[in-house]
Parts: sequence; structure tokens; C-alpha cells
Amino acid sequence: MLATVAGAILCAIIVAGRNHYFAERLQAWSALADVRGISNVELRSRVDVMEEVDGVSFAIEGRPDSVVEIGSLGEYENSGRFPVRRIGKWTFRVSGRRHMGAHAKATGEPLEANYFGSHIGLGPDNPYNALVPFELNTLQDVVDHYEEIVELLETWPRESAPGTVTLEDGSIQHYYVIEDPGSENSNSGQ
Repeated sequence: MLATVAGAILCAIIVAGRNHYFAERLQAWSALADVRGISNVELRSRVDVMEEVDGVSFAIEGRPDSVVEIGSLGEYENSGRFPVRRIGKWTFRVSGRRHMGAHAKATGEPLEANYFGSHIGLGPDNPYNALVPFELNTLQDVVDHYEEIVELLETWPRESAPGTVTLEDGSIQHYYVIEDPGSENSNSGQ
């Protein structure tokens, strides 16, 4: 009886440890489970102490040449926000200056820093909704409007003349797209 209890406790510890180690992977799969119309899903992760999901890519069902690449889905279940790196042949670049969480030791004033990134943030109340004729609040919205988004991105700003949006904290974010003609096939057949 004691051996059975000890075995059950050990199994519970192993399962809890595994679930903790793979928490981001499980969270990503959970977020993707409700998205209809995707295929060829790939999770990219790295292992530090724990496995960390760096990004997810998928194709649109019936369009194996399509690709949507997003960053980590860590905020998606709680806030609905998700970073998008690529849609079709278009990759995103952003830059700006904002408070990054640090404060001057002597004055307590918030310190601002320049930032550069390779994704736009989508989800509820995202500033990019003002630039499209439909909502981009969920992963399902991106899937449902894939063709329209790819076509719309043809007209988006390029590096030589970036566009701007105002983020919810009032800071200005510059954005543009880069065309990568080889990217349409980067998720097919995998």
C-alpha cells in the first residue's frame, strides 16, 4: 500500500513537472485549438531552464502556400493580444520610443528607450484596426481575412516612408512591411 501511494505521488510530481516545463507549449496549443481553418502548424521553441515558445507558424487550410507567423501566445488567453511577424509574403517592422519599465534612480522619473521590433501587436483595441476595413482582434480574424490582408499589405508603408500609429500608452509607433517573395512557401509541406 505504501509503495502504491509513493508511486502515485511520484507520478503526480512527474506530471506536474512535465506540465510546468511544457506550459508555454500547452498554452499555445490551447490558443490554437479554437482557430478554424489552419493547417501545417509549427511551434518554435527554445530551452533555457524551461521550454519557451518563441513563435508559431501555420498555413491556411486549403492554401499550403500561405503562411501566418506569430510570436509567443503568452498574453492571448488573458488579454487576447498576439504579436504577428508575417502574413503571406509580408513581414513587419516597428520602431519607436517609450517607457520600458525602468526609472532613474536619482529622480524616479521613467526612462524612455528606443525599440525596434519585427511584429505588430494585434488583439482587442489594437491601433492597427483603424488601418483595415475589418476587425483584427483574434487569430480567427487573421485566418478569415487572410487573402484581404495580404492584398491590403501591398499598399502599406515601406521602410523609406514608415507609417505611424498611436499606442494605448500614447506613444507613437512607426511601422512598415518588407516583402519576402520566398516566404509564401516557407510553411508548405512541413
